[in-house]
Amino acid sequence: MKKLGLLLTAFFLLVLVGCTGVPNNSEPQTNNAETSGDTSDGSITLMTNDSTRPGWDQFQEKVESATGVTLDVVVSPSNPDDMVARMTTTLSSGDSSVDLFHVNDELITAFSRAGFLEPLESNVMTDDIVNNFAEQYIEDIPSYEGSIYSVPSYLEVLAFWVNHELLAENNMGIPTNKDEFLEYAHAVTSGNTFGYGGAWERTYVFNEIGTFINLFGGDYFDWENPKTQEALQFMYDLAHEYEVTPVAQLADIYDPMIQKFIDGRYGMLFMYSGAIPTFEEAGMYGPDKLDIVPMPTFETNDAYIASWHHVLNASSEKKVDAIKVLEYLASPEGQEAYSEMSGRLPARLDVINDPNFEAQGLESIKQYIEDSELRGRPLVPQSMEFVSGIGGIFQRYITDELTLEEAVAEAQQEIERLAQ
Repeated sequence: MKKLGLLLTAFFLLVLVGCTGVPNNSEPQTNNAETSGDTSDGSITLMTNDSTRPGWDQFQEKVESATGVTLDVVVSPSNPDDMVARMTTTLSSGDSSVDLFHVNDELITAFSRAGFLEPLESNVMTDDIVNNFAEQYIEDIPSYEGSIYSVPSYLEVLAFWVNHELLAENNMGIPTNKDEFLEYAHAVTSGNTFGYGGAWERTYVFNEIGTFINLFGGDYFDWENPKTQEALQFMYDLAHEYEVTPVAQLADIYDPMIQKFIDGRYGMLFMYSGAIPTFEEAGMYGPDKLDIVPMPTFETNDAYIASWHHVLNASSEKKVDAIKVLEYLASPEGQEAYSEMSGRLPARLDVINDPNFEAQGLESIKQYIEDSELRGRPLVPQSMEFVSGIGGIFQRYITDELTLEEAVAEAQQEIERLAQ
């Protein structure tokens, strides 16, 4: 019944918002290639949507050449709900027809806790390999009860962006702390232009709430923490006391937020580094236009990162060959090949820091790797209910339906109910 609950809830997961899987108390399966009757024939089946990318054929050739394993590719549905349903149905039924899946942060959290995935710490993600990934992120997302369940395929930072044209117009430098953040926000705000912009729609504001809580040194799971409350009060004040961000953005998801930033209506915002191509296509990306800058330090300068992951079906009957592919994907060569195919930065920090490696936005991200604690998003079992519930409480707080004390009490009750 618990796995059926996972299946039903997973249908409603959204790929692009901060959410996770669902609770399941079943023990993770620990069968391995030596005990599961492996039927290696030199081929495996991989379910991914990456095969629709222009560079996929060359990437697949590199994987097959390096491993000696042929990839039979099944294209995962592009619609998020259909993708979740397809993968969940396959894994929950014990179907062995797909060996490797490419999944997001949310789904690996759900699937690892349901016992659908093979642990990889003894053969692929060994200590010498794991040490090359962002430590806190590995602990926050791919790990569960002492095991590691994935090979992260890329690194994307939820970064701080500024409009350099507006900075120059106001003779100001890049904000590096809370006071400078507010000073710039006040200087820019005029008419329909605001110093700070966000996506505060109920299911999107999760990322910004978490970012400000990180900056103030709070704890997303503890809304009674004074520093968490300080972050919430600050967000309220941005809209009401300082009036440097619009209350109307309570309706905005990322697309309108990004467009307003491109149109020069926002002085700064928090957005994933994966938005670089969007700004570049609009002719607005660069150090004199819209660009990623170091995360300002309030009390901390922690930043979220996100990834997609290659994971091994615990029911696979071809684990030996699947592990060969995963070992390559976890290697520097595999990470570089994936980066070249996808246009995203590698998840391995040693590859990013290699002086011979080049990529768009690389230097900005290196600053985050060097100066900020890179964390996984705070994911909980009942993902969409949690994200939507907390987002709704936040919106009622911002619109003065709830006091801070009432919002804190409701949110903490929601966390305690859903995080079990």
